[in-house]
Amino acid sequence: MNYYFLPGTGIFGGIKVGFQFTGLLSELGVPFVVATPDGRAATWFSSAVPVISQADAFERITNDDVIVFSLPQDYAVLKATGARLVFHCQGTDPRIDPILSDESVVLLSCWEQAARYMREQAGRVSIEVGLSISRAFFYDGRPKWPDDVAYMSRRGAATAEAAMSRCAGLRFNAIERASEEATAAAMMRCGYFLATASSEWFGLPALEAMAAGCVVVSVAVLGGVEYLVDGTTGIIADPGDVPEALAALASPHGASRRARLRDAGHATAHRYARHRQLSRLRALLATELRPVLSWT
Repeated sequence: MNYYFLPGTGIFGGIKVGFQFTGLLSELGVPFVVATPDGRAATWFSSAVPVISQADAFERITNDDVIVFSLPQDYAVLKATGARLVFHCQGTDPRIDPILSDESVVLLSCWEQAARYMREQAGRVSIEVGLSISRAFFYDGRPKWPDDVAYMSRRGAATAEAAMSRCAGLRFNAIERASEEATAAAMMRCGYFLATASSEWFGLPALEAMAAGCVVVSVAVLGGVEYLVDGTTGIIADPGDVPEALAALASPHGASRRARLRDAGHATAHRYARHRQLSRLRALLATELRPVLSWT
């Protein structure tokens, strides 16, 4: 059996990516269960993957099983099980370095920045499994409110507040602990998305906002630069410069620039459609990923 250990079910991009990854592999015939601390599934998005508690998983796991994990702090306790370990890299925090040094751990990467970090830091080549965003985020043609700005207030609230003060002509809509469906609906209505979480490892909401047809203004991120490209698919600025960047973009003179960024971002997001990752994983399961996983 393959077990994917997740640290919880809260509203975090890494939780959703883990469930999505196991869901795609299950669809392709790979037996998977997700192990969460309390055995409960996430309720803020849909998933058909079976879930058990980590305590139950530890009782069942044998040396013939495979454990996939993404939180580096889980490495030591999972290593002690004797199962084959697979690290699903969702961020290049230096805390992953001991994992990269363990040649027995198979490395999976979701995007190029992570794959490059593994090569440069440890001389390891990862299996690039990619990532995808849910169908719910792709713009469906509903009317937009072009002067509305969606943002997530959990991190970077000071940046959002400064933007509100500078851009009095825009309406700001906070997305707070919302379900995936509600988040997608909010993004779908808005003309802009303000990404305020500094040092984000890969900034999944910005990519989802691109799919929803938003113009993205973001603070600098670490891992999402393969799709969030300053001046091409969005605007990247230091936190202190975000309000002025948004104001310039929202001015009458910014209309053509907004259109270019929106179109490029939307086109880029389509490269991360679910069916594309499914096709990638299908091909990998016929080659390098097949011997990594358990098929019983």
